Amino acid sequence: MFSVSKLKLIAYAFALLALAYPAMVPPALGALGAVVAAMVAVVGWVLVNLSLTLTIAAGLLLARALPGVPRWLGRALAASAAAVAPQKA
Repeated sequence: MFSVSKLKLIAYAFALLALAYPAMVPPALGALGAVVAAMVAVVGWVLVNLSLTLTIAAGLLLARALPGVPRWLGRALAASAAAVAPQKA
């Protein structure tokens, strides 16, 4: 990663570029804002759906480790759903 001294050098370089080309500052800040917003959206989506993602990952790992279990679980799920579903007369 970047150290603080490298980040300072990068900030100074951008400040000098902003002084040299002041007309480019608003579009550059707009593009930077769009990139940051996209990154925040992706991180937020991952955190919100973390439990779903981990559940799917755990299911895939179990299906790979125990090949007969998904079929058994599917049958058990169908049987339990049939047991509680209302019967048609």
